[in-house]
Order: sequence, then C-alpha cells, then structure tokens
Amino acid sequence: MRLLEYQGKELFEEYGIPIQKGYVVDNKTDAIASAEKMGFPIVLKAQLRVGGRGKAGAVVVCKNKEELEREFDRLYGMEVKGEKIERLLVAEFLDIAKELYFSIFLNRSKRCYSIIASASGGVDIESVEDKIIEDIDIEEDNKDIITKVGNYLQLKDKTYDHFIDIAQKLIRFVNEKEAELAEINPLVIREDGSLAALDSKVIIDDNALFRHEELKKYEELSSLEVEARRSGFSLVELDGDIAVIGNGAGLVMSTLDMLSDANGKPACFLDVGGTATT
Repeated sequence: MRLLEYQGKELFEEYGIPIQKGYVVDNKTDAIASAEKMGFPIVLKAQLRVGGRGKAGAVVVCKNKEELEREFDRLYGMEVKGEKIERLLVAEFLDIAKELYFSIFLNRSKRCYSIIASASGGVDIESVEDKIIEDIDIEEDNKDIITKVGNYLQLKDKTYDHFIDIAQKLIRFVNEKEAELAEINPLVIREDGSLAALDSKVIIDDNALFRHEELKKYEELSSLEVEARRSGFSLVELDGDIAVIGNGAGLVMSTLDMLSDANGKPACFLDVGGTATT
C-alpha cells in the first residue's frame, strides 16, 4: 500500500519526525482558509501516488491569494500519468539552507533493509552518484551505521544530532509499521540547523495490513488497481518504466529481483494468480 505524501507525514509526525506542516484540502475555499491561517507564501502540492509531479508542474509556490486561486483551478482535476488530482496539500514555506536525501528500503536482492543517503536531495536518487548505501538490522539501533552516514553527509553539531535522532526514529517506524519503503526526499536543513521532512514516500507491506488496523484508513486503490481487481488480478504500481506480468507471486517476485539485479526499474507488477495456462 502506497501512501500519499500527507499520509506518510502524519505517520512520521507520530514518531517525532519533524515535518513541513500543512492542510489537506479538496476545495478552493478550504485552500484559501488554510493558506491565510499559515500566512503567505505557501506551497501548493498535488497529492498523488505516481511520481513526477514536480516535472508536471503540480508543486507550486503561491505568494498571495490570487496566485493560490489560479493555481488551485489549474491543478484540481488535472491528470498526471493517468491519476487525477483530487486532493492538494497547502504547506508552509520553509527557509531551506540545504537539501538531503534519506530513505530506508527493503532490499530484496540482499534480503535485508538498507539505508540510502545523499547530500543531493530533491532529485531522483537513481541519477545521483554521490550517495552511501548501508545494510541495517531494523530491530537494532544501528547507531554505528547511522553515525557513519551522518559523517558521510558531513553534518555538524545540532544538525548532526538531529539527523541521528530522525534516522533512529525512521528505522523504528519501518520496523513497527512493516514498511517496504520510507523515503524523505528532500530532508531539508533549515537556516537554524534543524531538519524537517519536506516530502514523504511510504509503502506498507500489503500482507502485513491485517496486523495494522490503524493503517487501513489509508487504504485506497488507484484507477488502474481498481480495474485490475475488477478483472480478478492483483496489481501494484511502482515508479519505474518496465511492466511485469507474472503467473503467481513467486514468479513475480523472482522477476522483480532479476530486474533489480540488471538495474531495471519496474513500473508495476501484475499477478494473474497462477491462472495462465498458455
């Protein structure tokens, strides 16, 4: 289950991870009221499960009410990669000194969890050469590894201490919520040296949802997933460009591992449930 940005941030905040504050809205009146409550400028961010919203112009800074009204009208109902924008986040405009990348993901090829971090945040991590990847045990505190990552990022003083705290909290989040991915991109350093999650990407293991009643309120299907379920198939959408169709879960997972080993990125995987015969 892939969460929207604001949903992931809600969970981050429960774990004490500082976030960019905001209000989720689905109409212009609430958008204006939310912006006036926070004060302009604000950032208007489309809430989508697909990637590429920045390139699609679906994240914009609004300096006043007139700009907000214009951008809301432009964005609401617009489609990005087949997904319609029906909710927007009216978010606070933060002072930013630097952007970092930090994520914890289920590394299927190594059968463990791994950390990726980079001093170049706000961009696709696949295109970044300057990054560190470390395997972790999510049931441990991983202090030595986190310290190594913090030093790699050349963080100092208050920022370093804040990073260590956030990293440990994100590891605990991944472990307790059984997440396959928890990504903060960017994790921003503010002018005062503190850190905040400007964005979130969270994927929860669907097979673990029966243990997490508190997460079921986030369970929503995309239009493509609805169509797949209607046809009797299981579909999971991802961020890549290679579609995977498999005749059973085992074959699907093996194919995903092979793609990963070959540096391929799956766009989705469709499990036909072992029903294909030819």
